[in-house]
Amino acid sequence: RTKGALCPKGLAATQLVYAPDRLKHPLKRVGERGEGKWERISWDEALTFIAKKLKEIRKKYGPQALSVYRGQASDWGSAWHYVIRFMNVFGSPNICTVGHICHYPRVLGGVSTYGVMRLAPDYENSKCIVLWGANPPGTAEGGLRVGQIFNAKEKGAKLIVVDPLLTAMAAKADLWLQLRPGTDCALALAMINVIINEELYDKEFVDKWVEGFDKLKEHVQQYTPESVEKITNVKADLIREAARLYATIKPACLYDGNAVDHQINSVQTTRALAILRALTGNIDIPGGDLIPTMIPTVDIRLMDRLPKDVKPVGDYPLMFQYRHLPAPAVIDAILTEKPYPIKAMIVQGGNLAVVLANVTKTREALQRLDLLVVMDLFMTRTAELADIVLPAATSFEKTGLTAYPAARTPFVLLEQKVIEPIGEAWPDWKFWFELGRKLGYKEEFVWEDVEEAIDEQIKPSGLTVDQLKKGPVFLPVTYKKYEEKGFNTPSKKVEFYSKLLEKYGYNPLPTYVEPPETPISKPDLAKRYPLMGVCWPRDVYVHTQHRNIPWLRMFEPEPSVRINPKDAEKRGIKDGDLVEASSPRGSIKVKAIITERVPEGLVAFVWGWGETDPEADLNRLTNDADRDPIAGSTSNRLFLCEIRKV
Repeated sequence: RTKGALCPKGLAATQLVYAPDRLKHPLKRVGERGEGKWERISWDEALTFIAKKLKEIRKKYGPQALSVYRGQASDWGSAWHYVIRFMNVFGSPNICTVGHICHYPRVLGGVSTYGVMRLAPDYENSKCIVLWGANPPGTAEGGLRVGQIFNAKEKGAKLIVVDPLLTAMAAKADLWLQLRPGTDCALALAMINVIINEELYDKEFVDKWVEGFDKLKEHVQQYTPESVEKITNVKADLIREAARLYATIKPACLYDGNAVDHQINSVQTTRALAILRALTGNIDIPGGDLIPTMIPTVDIRLMDRLPKDVKPVGDYPLMFQYRHLPAPAVIDAILTEKPYPIKAMIVQGGNLAVVLANVTKTREALQRLDLLVVMDLFMTRTAELADIVLPAATSFEKTGLTAYPAARTPFVLLEQKVIEPIGEAWPDWKFWFELGRKLGYKEEFVWEDVEEAIDEQIKPSGLTVDQLKKGPVFLPVTYKKYEEKGFNTPSKKVEFYSKLLEKYGYNPLPTYVEPPETPISKPDLAKRYPLMGVCWPRDVYVHTQHRNIPWLRMFEPEPSVRINPKDAEKRGIKDGDLVEASSPRGSIKVKAIITERVPEGLVAFVWGWGETDPEADLNRLTNDADRDPIAGSTSNRLFLCEIRKV
C-alpha cells in the first residue's frame, strides 16, 4: 500500500509500544479528582465498579445520562460499531467525538450534495490537482499521497493550493491562492460563478445528473471575483485563473482537508466544494474524485434497540444519524443539565481535556461527572481527572478489520495482532464485550473474541477471517457507478439545491458567512487583539499524541508560534524569544519563530502541546461559543489574539 514508505511515526513505532510511561494495569482513583493518587486493581474489579456505577446512574437519571467520547487514537474500524452497539443496548444516544472538527462536516457536505460520505481523489491519473486547506505531508497517508501528487506533476499535471500559509505544498504549486482564513466558502462560490458564467461547466453531466442548476446560477451572481476579492484578499484575476484551470483541464480532482472542518460555516463550505466537483463533471472518472466501493456487511450496531423517545443532547440531527454528536454539545449538557443531566462518561483513545475549544470549560465539566472512565495508552490530561483508568492495546497488539472504500484503499485488510499486549493492556473490542456482559447483555455480546465478530460482520461479502489472514483482498475500482442507480439523494441526482438540508431547515444553497471572530466581525475586540491566530501544519505528531516519543521529539522539540517579521518587529520580538499569546479566553507561552511563510496580521501556532505542557495549550485561546448549525463545528483554527514578549 505504501510502496515501502514509512512516516516518522511508523519508524518510531517501537518507542511507542515499549514506552516506559505506558499504562500497563487498571487504576482506581483514591484521592481527590486530579490529585494523582491511584491504586492498582484488576480488570474484573474495574468492570464491576463501572457496571455498578452505571446501573446506579441509569436508575436515578435514565440511560441517556451516559455519554461515550471516542477519539481518533481508537481508530474508526469495526471496533467503532461495537461502541454504537453497546450504547444502543444500554439506551443512550449520547456518543460524542471530535467529528465536528474532523471529517464529518465534509461527510455532510458530500451526503447532502451527491449522497456519498466522501470522494477519493485519483491523484495518479489526474491532470489538475486542487489541495484545499490540506497538508498531505502531515497526514496518515502523507508519504503515499505526496508521491502520487508529485508523480502526476512530473507527467504535467497542474497543482493548485488554497491555503493562507506558505506550506510545503503551496511552495510547489503552479497556482497558490493565499486566502484570508475562514473565507473558503466565498472563494469556492466565486469560482463557481466564473465556471457557470463563462460556460466552462460540463454541460452533458449537468443536464443529465444535476438538480437545481438554475437556482445555483442565480444564487452565485452575488459572488463575483471582484466582490469576493474584498472578502478573501485573493485577487480577482487569480480567482478566474484558478476556476478556468480547474474547469478546463480534465480530469481534475479536488481534496479538501481538515482545515475546512474548523469553521462555523464548515458544512456549507464543503457543499460548495462538492458542487465544484460535480459542476466540472469530475465525479467518479479516472483522474477525478472517485465514489467509494464498499463490501457488503452485516450492520451489527443494533440501531433499532435505541428507544425512539430518547433524544440526544444538542440539535444536530444529521450528525446524529452517524452517531457523531459534537462533543461541545455534551459538555454543555454536563454543565447546564439541559435538556437533561449527563452524569457519566467513558473516554476511549481521546483527550477531550486538551483537544476541544475552550479547554477551561471542558475541564470544569469533566470534574462534575459522577463517573469518568478513561481507556488509553498513557496517563493523559483527561485520564488524570478519571475515576477509573484502563490500559489500552496499541494497533500492534490487537486484531481489527479495515474495509475502507475501494476508491481510497482498494482492499479489505485484517489488521492482525503481531505481539501480545504489554502488561494487562486490552484491545478496545474486549472492553466493550466484557462490560456489556457485566451489565447483563450476554446475548448481545455473545462473541468469544473479535475474530468471531468480524466473521459475522463480513459474511455477506463471502470473505472470512481465515481468508484475510493470508493477505488483503483487493477490490475492483470501477467508474461512473451512478449510471446504474443514480445518486443516493432524494432526486437521485447531484443536488446543487439540497432537499436534505431544506428538509431540516438549513440553507439549501451554500452561502458565505463571515467568521465570528475577525477584525471585520469584531472590530472593537480586534483593537485589543489585533492578530488572527491560526494553526501551523502538523508534521510528525498526531493531534496531542506522541510528544513523549524521543525520536519524534527530535523533529519538533518544543511548542512554538510563527510570526511575520513585520509583526515581530512592532512588538520587539526576536527569533527564539519566549512570548505570551492571549485571547479573550486565556493565555499561553510558546517560543517565537520569525518567518515570512506567515502573512502579516496572522500568527500560526503549532497545535497539540497541551498534553505535554498545559501552559502551551492552544485551546486555552480558542472559542467554543460559536458553532456551525449543522455539524457543531467550532473555530479552532481562527481566533483573535495578541502576542507580547515575555
